[in-house]
Amino acid sequence: MSNSGAFDLFLSDEVQALIDDFAALLDIRVTFFSADGVWMRRGKSMRNCEFCQLVQNELGELDKCLVMDGDKQAEAVARRGIVCYRCHAGLHEGIAPIFVHNKLAGYLMIGQFRVGDALPVKLFERVPSPALRRRLEAAFEVLPKFAPEKFSSIVGLFKTLIDYIAVRELAVLQSDRLRLDIDRYIKTHGAEDIRLPDMARKLGRSVSTISQFLRREYDTSFKELLIEHRLRRAEQFWREYPEATVAEAAFASGFTDQFYFSRVFRRRRGLPPREYRDRQRRRLDSGGVHSGDSHDGAD
Repeated sequence: MSNSGAFDLFLSDEVQALIDDFAALLDIRVTFFSADGVWMRRGKSMRNCEFCQLVQNELGELDKCLVMDGDKQAEAVARRGIVCYRCHAGLHEGIAPIFVHNKLAGYLMIGQFRVGDALPVKLFERVPSPALRRRLEAAFEVLPKFAPEKFSSIVGLFKTLIDYIAVRELAVLQSDRLRLDIDRYIKTHGAEDIRLPDMARKLGRSVSTISQFLRREYDTSFKELLIEHRLRRAEQFWREYPEATVAEAAFASGFTDQFYFSRVFRRRRGLPPREYRDRQRRRLDSGGVHSGDSHDGAD
C-alpha cells in the first residue's frame, strides 16, 4: 500500500506519552505504522511478547504475521475504522487507520493479549516438539487476559485515542513534521557544537532542502534558530541558577565565546545579559524564592 499524499504519521510527545501510559497500564502492545505499513515505533519501546517471538522465530511464521498485518491494514482503511480480530496465533489485536484532512497518515495497532483461556489449537498442532509446546503454553499463559466485556472497553478507549489524534491534528503535514524534527534536533543538541550538515544528515535531508524550507516557510535560517534556542536556554539557566555568571550561562547554553554571547544577547533582548540576570535575581528575591547553587567567578 503506497501513500500518494504528502502525509506521514507524526505523533507529538504528548500523544506518545498518552499512548505509552495506555500500553503500560494494560500491559498490551501499541505499535505505530507509517501510511506504507512500515513499522515505526512501539509504545514504551516494548518488544514482541515471548509468545509471538516463539511463533515467529521457532515456528517460522513471521511471514504469516506480516501478511495478516497488511491485510488488516487494508481492511481498516476500507472500513475507515477499527478492525478487531484474532490472529493466526490465537491472540487478539485491533488496528485503526489515522486520517488527516481525509488522507491516510498511518496506523495504530493494539495487540498481543488474549480474551479468555482458549489455546490456539491449530497452531499447537504444528509444534514439532513437546519441549517447544511447553514453552509456548507457558508464554501464552502469562499474556495479558481480558474478559470479553473489558475487551470492548479497551477498544472504546482505543477509538477515543484515535479520534483525539485525528481531531486535534496531532498527526501533521509532512512540512510541519520537518519543522518539528528541526526544532527537536536543536533542542536535543543545541548546547553542542552542531552544524547544519550534521543536522541534515541526521534528518535524512540535504542542506539545501532544509535551508530553502526554513527561508521559504519561516523566513529564518538554521543559524538564527540555533542562536534563539541558545538564548532561551541561557535565560532558563538563570532561572534555575540566578547566581551564575555570564560566562557560565553562555557556556551552559552552547556559546563558546562569552563576549559574542553578550553582544548577541544585548542585540536581541535589548539589554546586557548581566542586567537581565540581575533583574531575574531581584524578581526571585522579591518573591521570596531562591533556587540553584551559588557559583563563583567574575562576569
